[in-house]
Amino acid sequence: MSQAGYLFRLNAELGKRLGRLKNRQGSGNTPDLGSHAEYLANRQLPEGGFPDREGEPDLYYTAFGLRGMALLGILDPRRATRAGEWLAAHLASQATVVDLHALVESCLLVSLAGAPDPLSSASPDWQERLSDLLQTFRTSDGGYGKVPWATSGSTYHSFLVALTHPLMGRQFPDAQGLLSFLAGRERPDGGWVEAPAMRKSGANPTAAALGLRQMLDSPLDHARLEQTAVFLDSLAGTDGGYRANSSIPLSDTLSSFTVAWSLDQHGLAGRIRASALARYLEMVALPGGGFRAGVWDSGDDVEYTFYGLGLSALVHGAEGP
Repeated sequence: MSQAGYLFRLNAELGKRLGRLKNRQGSGNTPDLGSHAEYLANRQLPEGGFPDREGEPDLYYTAFGLRGMALLGILDPRRATRAGEWLAAHLASQATVVDLHALVESCLLVSLAGAPDPLSSASPDWQERLSDLLQTFRTSDGGYGKVPWATSGSTYHSFLVALTHPLMGRQFPDAQGLLSFLAGRERPDGGWVEAPAMRKSGANPTAAALGLRQMLDSPLDHARLEQTAVFLDSLAGTDGGYRANSSIPLSDTLSSFTVAWSLDQHGLAGRIRASALARYLEMVALPGGGFRAGVWDSGDDVEYTFYGLGLSALVHGAEGP
């Protein structure tokens, strides 16, 4: 799989499955997608961005708001133009890897929705400048850190850097170095860790590692994949979702999505605990639309709403009548 194909395939696949759900609205326990669409539309701020939990416009949350709208087919040119104007005003912002990826992805989403490209006002050599900037996050172990010139790489941030390169029309510069980095994050329990000192693997670094290997055309062999599947299954929580790691008692919506997506995309959809996840989704979905981070969460935001929608697509959007 090409680097460019990963993110487009994720969005397209989830959008297709949510499209099936739209045709089943009102039947059985199918989630109410209309309420989630209204939630996302109402969360877009007048200036065009989407808010964090404190109500302030934020690049990271804007990317998730736009992704959620795109999945539900409500990112029309009017909404996209509002977002694009806000993004264009933040092209020169100081940013982390997380924000840089969010910015580039958001600009692409609004362009695909028929709005003017926010990057049209950027420097003509913005791709080269951004590529050079991302290389300042490269670490001696072959990965990428959270901040420039970090002492060790982060599995998650390495995944984001690999995702960002094709969005700006560039190939990832050192696939072999990144694969070597991932080898150093593997653990005997079948998963991957975020940082070198960690011993127990986690759901999200494992999902990031699997995604990276797919992007870099280096899939796991059957025996190694089975070991990883067993590890991911061990993260199933008593509340119906999946936990971030084995030391945490309760599940969260992000980990539940990344585990289900990883299993689905490696031909292991039958290993997903779909019935339990359906119950979990009912508990974390809010009556007026949107999703919480977990049963323990008293709030909501567009990030977890995106993950809730993605999980709904995986659990309820299989092919069928």
